[in-house]
Amino acid sequence: MMKETDFLINALNEWCKQFEGIHVRYAYDAATEYHIVEVDPESIRRGNIEYEEAEMALWTQFMEAFPEADLLISEPSRVNDMSNCLFDSSNKSLGQSEWERFYFDYDVLAQIEINLTKKCAHSQTNEYKNVNEYALAA
Repeated sequence: MMKETDFLINALNEWCKQFEGIHVRYAYDAATEYHIVEVDPESIRRGNIEYEEAEMALWTQFMEAFPEADLLISEPSRVNDMSNCLFDSSNKSLGQSEWERFYFDYDVLAQIEINLTKKCAHSQTNEYKNVNEYALAA
């Protein structure tokens, strides 16, 4: 019997052959037990009847084959945990060592965001510190 991940990777490889310009990433989020497939660009996801039919067929076939599993197909979103990336159409199927370069530590990213926010706030308050006031008058 085919595993869920193999099923999805096979289907996504077919999508890559079928839809020129498509970018697909697939990850399994162990915390939520969801299989997550991100698809872009939006011009393929919406308004392309052939893609919409293929997406519905994939979802239906997956749910019939794996009724206890959960599948999310969406546009790329930062709320999706893609740290366990199993497939990226840029690189096809990723092995353990290969997908590690795609792993983003969300705690580190949050700290970077905090530091950038502080830096921006600091630079905005001091932006005109060394500028002559009369040069700013219009």
